[in-house]
Amino acid sequence: MSNNTHRTGSTEATQILDSDVLREANAAAAEAETDDWANQRAQDRAARDRALGKVPTSSAPDPVLPAVHKPTTEKFFPSLGLFLLRLVTAGIMGVHGFQKLTDITGTEGFMSSLGLPSPYYMAWGIGIAELLAAVALVFGLLTRVAGLGIAALSIGALAMVQWGAGNPFQSGKAGFVGELELLLAAVGLTLLFVGPGRWSIDGQIRANRRKNKARY
Repeated sequence: MSNNTHRTGSTEATQILDSDVLREANAAAAEAETDDWANQRAQDRAARDRALGKVPTSSAPDPVLPAVHKPTTEKFFPSLGLFLLRLVTAGIMGVHGFQKLTDITGTEGFMSSLGLPSPYYMAWGIGIAELLAAVALVFGLLTRVAGLGIAALSIGALAMVQWGAGNPFQSGKAGFVGELELLLAAVGLTLLFVGPGRWSIDGQIRANRRKNKARY
């Protein structure tokens, strides 16, 4: 009887084991069938996209562009200060240039009294240069070049006219001779070294160039 019981237990264990193996085999077959079906669907979709001319999209995330940091001179208040400085300087240079060109005979005589060569052409050249510098400062175009020109004209006026006679300090007069020219020279050098700020054509060109460089 014990042998029969042993055989019966062994048979039941074998049946349980066989059922587990069969269940696992069925699950593996179902999983393989599902994978085959998914692969077939993916192949069909890829073939359809190729037929329609679609470009497959990448699952990789979009690249993160580096942050673009604005220079200090392109922030609001520095740009506002440079803009006002440009406008005031443009007004001064524009008035001086206009006066020289509208009285070209008097300007030529003044240039001749300084002993400058070709006073007629010098009068026209300086007057036009001052007007062009004024226009450049208003729009903020070629601002550094305009600043260099203003500094050169102002330093030339200081050396040849205002301070050429000797002592710039004169009795009975406040300050010293050539204050305006010295201030304009300082403004011109400031614009040459610092630039026009954000509110200018030069500033927009530089900002676009910086964005394109960061993008590529």
